[in-house]
Amino acid sequence: MNNGKLPVYVTDTNALFWYLSDASRLSAAADAVFRLAAAGQAHILVPAIVLAEILTLTRTVGHPIPAATLIENINQSAEFILSPLGPEQLIGMEAVDPGLRMHDRLIAAEALAHKAPVITGDPALWQTEAIDAIW
Repeated sequence: MNNGKLPVYVTDTNALFWYLSDASRLSAAADAVFRLAAAGQAHILVPAIVLAEILTLTRTVGHPIPAATLIENINQSAEFILSPLGPEQLIGMEAVDPGLRMHDRLIAAEALAHKAPVITGDPALWQTEAIDAIW
């Protein structure tokens, strides 16, 4: 997935959505990570659950993006890596606070699977001791 030479980060839904639509909503630290990746100095993992939420969110705000288009854009980018939902993430959920919502647990499990911090504006993820969060 990553060549091991570049730092890896995991994005949550809102951070990715804001980066793509209104980067002024990102914190300075989150913006810096996205810029680092855009400059080829890092990779950002996009968990499958984040793509599902982006599809729902864009439909909710009245600007739906076809799933095939979103996936193609992620796959053709240099900075983003689509990470499918698999056994490693599902098993990793067991190490995450069961009080979190399912999608937050899956994002945190992705971070654990790749030993990567999560770019998130979500206080629930900031307070998750199992992961490091950037905002």
